[in-house]
Amino acid sequence: MVGGALVDSFGNGLFMAASTLYFVGVVKFPAAHVAAVLSIAAVFGLASPLPLGHVADRYGAVRIYLVLMCIRSAGYAAYAFVHEFSGYAVLTCLLCAADRACSPLLQVIVSNVAGDEERTRALASIRAVRNAGLTAGLLAAGVALGLDVPFAFQAVFLVNAASFLVIAGMARWAVRVARVAAGPAPVADRAAVQAPYRNVRFLVFTAANSVLSLYDSLLLVLLPVWIVQRTGLPHAWLSVLLAVNTVLTILLQAYVHRFATTVRGSLRLLRVTAVALCLSCGLFALAEEVPRWVALGPAAAAVVALTLGENLHSVASWELSFALAPEAARARYLATFSMGMTGQRIIGPALLVGVLLPLHLWAWGVVAALFAAATAVAVWSGRPPALPAPRSTTGTADAAARQE
Repeated sequence: MVGGALVDSFGNGLFMAASTLYFVGVVKFPAAHVAAVLSIAAVFGLASPLPLGHVADRYGAVRIYLVLMCIRSAGYAAYAFVHEFSGYAVLTCLLCAADRACSPLLQVIVSNVAGDEERTRALASIRAVRNAGLTAGLLAAGVALGLDVPFAFQAVFLVNAASFLVIAGMARWAVRVARVAAGPAPVADRAAVQAPYRNVRFLVFTAANSVLSLYDSLLLVLLPVWIVQRTGLPHAWLSVLLAVNTVLTILLQAYVHRFATTVRGSLRLLRVTAVALCLSCGLFALAEEVPRWVALGPAAAAVVALTLGENLHSVASWELSFALAPEAARARYLATFSMGMTGQRIIGPALLVGVLLPLHLWAWGVVAALFAAATAVAVWSGRPPALPAPRSTTGTADAAARQE
């Protein structure tokens, strides 16, 4: 499964580097129209996980995941032959919906393959290799696109398409070796489970988690604008700061997962996450106030703190979302949970850049307050109802540890 994630992220890196450049620069679609399609496609990506999660609970996560992989392979291959804008628009919306639906299904499959003891470690390993694969894909695409001929772009699309068939084969092999059932849970079990959109506690946790995930938009969207408008740092330092985030993520995911193997451990990790994220906000504010020649120090420290919070939050949220999701409806619940991250990617850039950035130093105080409030809500709502509160006696502590 980790190998499949590496292949997947390599193909994503290829596509990310080539797609917009090809359709705007080679096929000559208007850039504004391409941007509009990507925004509309994001809405399809927001809406698709829940209905497809319901289908996966009905027919089996493995089966639906493999079908989606085949659809993605055919769709990304079709990009090489699209010359009409209408075809590009339909294909992009379809593929964005399929892409976003695969993420929660992959979490279900990895959890079943790895088991409870190795689930968080496996997901952390997947996250680490995704960063490495994405970087390799971007570099490989740069070499191919340096030829500056349409065939090079089309070859990149076809290689990406082939990668999904490879991933499907690797996932099918892993499931077979691990002897994971491809079919759904019994109908009686599925019928007895409350739907995720009626589970208020789970929805509150999902919403709080999406606010905590604002670090994603902060890093990828706000940081470049902030460097230009607020610090006066040379633009080249943006690449260095993003590289710090990527390298640290690869290193941290191999270590931090061990602190999120239980529900209580994950809840403690959320509190540490809040400290790291709020510290990063303070360092970003400091970097705005110091002279330009020393601003790089606090800016780099802010990215380090932000990356630490990002990685602590990711492993804690995996464990807690899985614990809150009933087994018979796990695909539906994790699909609903993933919608929070997708929603953050739609709302986050506008909130951070359009609303908060003009507040100057006050912006970092507001962001820190959002992180702190979201953590408090997530810690409250992230405790499964069946998990007892901690007690002081040794005997009850031992019993709670056994339950975890």
